Amino acid sequence: MSLATIDVSPALEWLCTFAMHSTLLLAAALLVGTLLRRRGLAFQEGFLRLSMWAALVSSSLQYFVLGSALPLELALPAPASTEGVLALSPAPDGVAVPALDALSTTGAAFHFASLPWPAIVVASVCACAGFGLVWLWLVHRGLARVLATRQPEVDPRVLATAAEVARELGLRQSPHVSRSSLLATPIAFGWMRPEICLPVRAAGLTDASLRAMLAHEITHLREGDPAWMWLAAWLQALFPWQFLLLLVRRRWSRLVELRCDATAARYSSPTAVARCLLDVADWLRPDASTSLVALGMAARPSSLRERVEAVLRVQSARAPRPVAFAAFGGLSLSALTLAAPGVQAVAPHLPASMSAPESTAGDDVPSARPADGADATAAALELLQAEHRNLTVEVARLRADLRVRPQPPEITEMLSALERRMRALERLRVRLTARVDRRTTEPR
Repeated sequence: MSLATIDVSPALEWLCTFAMHSTLLLAAALLVGTLLRRRGLAFQEGFLRLSMWAALVSSSLQYFVLGSALPLELALPAPASTEGVLALSPAPDGVAVPALDALSTTGAAFHFASLPWPAIVVASVCACAGFGLVWLWLVHRGLARVLATRQPEVDPRVLATAAEVARELGLRQSPHVSRSSLLATPIAFGWMRPEICLPVRAAGLTDASLRAMLAHEITHLREGDPAWMWLAAWLQALFPWQFLLLLVRRRWSRLVELRCDATAARYSSPTAVARCLLDVADWLRPDASTSLVALGMAARPSSLRERVEAVLRVQSARAPRPVAFAAFGGLSLSALTLAAPGVQAVAPHLPASMSAPESTAGDDVPSARPADGADATAAALELLQAEHRNLTVEVARLRADLRVRPQPPEITEMLSALERRMRALERLRVRLTARVDRRTTEPR
């Protein structure tokens, strides 16, 4: 099977629908953040997190379950060999029936001899997703290699502080604490078995700075931030062409760090968090004797000043109310699924100059030129039905020949191609019928 005959229209339609939904939602989240600036950080964080995955759900529900409320036509080009003229292919009984070569390209089977751009687009998207997954695997492998060197924490002061902070933050049990000589910043990870891995230098922090650091990381675990961060990384790896996802992910990560800083300030003090950030930033100096991995807290020196200023202002660390934000998320997802436009591959409208020769078989075969005042979609539907009847006869004759005597593989492949084309025409006929019915019932 060649690339030109692969059924790519469903994948292309869903990709276009997802691109439209994700662009609308991600752009709205970024716009809200720009307008609110430093106000409503908890709402901004929740909206940004929602925007990263809601479009994936809404586009899938709309395309596979409900159908688009505002479908946008995706007219695929006709093969270059037609040169804008509808050809006539004789039926087995000698009756000339329009072949509709210009319309058959919008179903499931594509026969582009020169440039099958829908298949190329889908293949390019899949290749980008493959490269993204390789990037994610390399990141995960590098992190796993660093964490493989960690050792359980044995310092009683660190373990006691972690247990005390976890109890104050409402965790049922204290997370596992470890240390690694390859880390320059702490990291919280794990869902079933939450863990905090500290750099070796953390043991030299003062009690206040150590408490601030542990409170920051335990807040990550309490809010499930590691799982959300990995979900965002997966989405970015699968859809690297959606550059708005990268912008939203970066802004959301920044707000998450600010929220955890504010929570740590509540359970220690703002000055302790600021002092801890400065200490960790000092570990990241380029003149360090060993190369260390920087993750999480104060990993980006460019954001250090913003975080120190924010924590000294003692911004609110209140997370959005679960019930209220669940209602907002459900409303946003429903609106996006039911009201946002989607993409459907449909037959392009035929120009008035595109006509076929007169048929000599009577009135059963519709003319390629629509009557004056007739709807172009209705005319296209009639032509599709005519070709469907023609293909039905051809497939029936081929099947009968195959039963009588064995045929070469080329005939079997031709029969499979015809069956795929018939299924494509049937799907297109159903869509066109629905459009004609809607236009018929609309008030004039």
